[in-house]
Amino acid sequence: MKKIDGLSSRENEVVNLLLLGRSNKQIALSLGVSERTVEFHLKNIYIKMRVGSRVELILKLVESTVVPENETVDNGSQPARIRAAQAWRNLVSLIKKEVAMTMKISFEDVENYLRRHPDIFSLVIFLTASLALRYILFDIGLYFGGSYILLELLLLFAAARLGEMFNGTWRFRPLMAILVAGMLPLLIGGFDQLYLNTILRYTDSISVSLPTLCMTAEWLKAADGTLYLSTQSSITSDFVWFVAMAEMLIAFLLSRMFGKRPDKENMVPA
Repeated sequence: MKKIDGLSSRENEVVNLLLLGRSNKQIALSLGVSERTVEFHLKNIYIKMRVGSRVELILKLVESTVVPENETVDNGSQPARIRAAQAWRNLVSLIKKEVAMTMKISFEDVENYLRRHPDIFSLVIFLTASLALRYILFDIGLYFGGSYILLELLLLFAAARLGEMFNGTWRFRPLMAILVAGMLPLLIGGFDQLYLNTILRYTDSISVSLPTLCMTAEWLKAADGTLYLSTQSSITSDFVWFVAMAEMLIAFLLSRMFGKRPDKENMVPA
């Protein structure tokens, strides 16, 4: 255990647990105190050690253990550079743990904020879904009619599920919900491309005709005998995109209005 002059016995305990890569919560549990008490000790440690963060503190503590290269360790059997190399390896490991822990805490803070502000969360969800949907429809394109049906069903299901989240019938992770909202349209786009490059090779051309949108795809043979995929798209307005987003909004509102309400005894954990 490392003991630092100028720190109290409790502060030294906090420092040693910190060097083991423990979080504030883990330190609090180990010492039998609250997280607020741990934060209080850390602030005092930062002031005494003249650092501004956990990483700076770890750097300072590890650097203090490195001895000049021409010296030897206490038993005189190993050169100091071996000790220094080990110290720096420990430093890198600790920094990795601290970065991972900082990211985890940051994500948890963002998720807690989104839970406390459902209006902002819902706006982010619909913005993410709308941008992903627009990218699939207008930049990549869907050429198989079944892709549109599958996309609509998935978006309606996701919107209704989102309404259940807001009703509190089951626990959820906001950042994961946002990621899923962006991935659903991309998933359908991947399915459509898979269809074009497999089944369509052995069938005739396919076409989709919707209001303000017309898509056609077929495999043609070049002069040298090689096959290539030919696609044509005609989009005159954003009508289809607006309709899809309106359907999602309606499904969400209906789920909020008529969906199940919280049942604290039977809530499903995330």
